[in-house]
Amino acid sequence: MSSLAPDQALWHQAPALSDCLDEPHIAAAFAEDALVRRLDAGSIEGVLHEPADRSRVVLGLHNPSPAKARVNLHTLLPERAYSWNFLSGSMHTSHAADGMYVHLDAADTVWLTAAS
Repeated sequence: MSSLAPDQALWHQAPALSDCLDEPHIAAAFAEDALVRRLDAGSIEGVLHEPADRSRVVLGLHNPSPAKARVNLHTLLPERAYSWNFLSGSMHTSHAADGMYVHLDAADTVWLTAAS
């Protein structure tokens, strides 16, 4: 697995995905040979996990701040237009002309997945 900066929080390495890690296509995104990419999401910490076969992505978003925050998924990942599926966590979404926004309360984390 690719390494992230030493100061990166460990929330992305042990996701609370309930039974989702039992599914092979999700577990593959957390395997040793998976690509892990840190994403610049402003006040929200983002990490993208891709299995070695690049068939799927698993996106983790975490709001470390004491205030609500939001991120535009199209701005975060402009290279592809994914159709996201919720895995676990807490969030709500809104749609705008410039894309879909994920809203996280203070200290919330959410995990989403999409086929590549």
